[in-house]
Amino acid sequence: MVAVRLFAIAFFLVGSACAVGFLSATPSEAAPEGRAWTHRITSLTGEYVNHWKLSSTEPCGLVGDGTVTVKFRIAVTPRVALVYSRFASAEPSGYGSWIVGIPSAHGGGLVGGPLRPGAGTITMVDNTVQRPPEPGDECPPPEKSGCGTTALRRPLIRLSGYNRRFLMADLVATLRSGECHFGQTDSFTDRHFTGGTRLGELLLRVPSVATVSRRRVLVLTGTSHKVTSSADCEPDGTCSDDVTRRVTVTFKKL
Repeated sequence: MVAVRLFAIAFFLVGSACAVGFLSATPSEAAPEGRAWTHRITSLTGEYVNHWKLSSTEPCGLVGDGTVTVKFRIAVTPRVALVYSRFASAEPSGYGSWIVGIPSAHGGGLVGGPLRPGAGTITMVDNTVQRPPEPGDECPPPEKSGCGTTALRRPLIRLSGYNRRFLMADLVATLRSGECHFGQTDSFTDRHFTGGTRLGELLLRVPSVATVSRRRVLVLTGTSHKVTSSADCEPDGTCSDDVTRRVTVTFKKL
């Protein structure tokens, strides 16, 4: 009878451990006294370039091209726990994922890292001109007061696990500045225009667990490129957006 009760207790404990998922660390992830930081992010830089074109057939319509260029970096050098957990939810489905997290101060376990403050600039160039007006009419001049280079307003950077092969990086900021044409998108992650995953996410390939454990300095890079054209831009016009993204992050082992 005692043996049966012990077996039932053991079965319950095993089931509970599986239910908590990646928040219960595997033995290799378990924290010693204090927090089990593994790496410091020494740099994270990125660039977003959208070379757009538009052509309106309407009188006074805009014709030409322009460019939106965003350059950004992380404004802090945080410590993180970069670990692989076979219990963590993976994208687009399943389990087993890298985690860029914060280890618990009370033993094993990880939580996802927060959005980090960033800094950067946005440069907007608008080379469009207007088509002639209707006979006897005049065209109001296009507004381009927001063109030029300005600082990004309170940008935030996200770096998180995606699955066992990739991390995911994102810039949370509005990619426009004042009155200046910016193409068809003003987001770093846009499933219609930016490429990447089916949701537009930018992925950075991660080497094997053994390689990550061995390297003193780990540099990961992700890129994407997508060209999107439409025949429904401006009144009776066409347009296109040619978007390229790049993010590079450097981890230094603690």
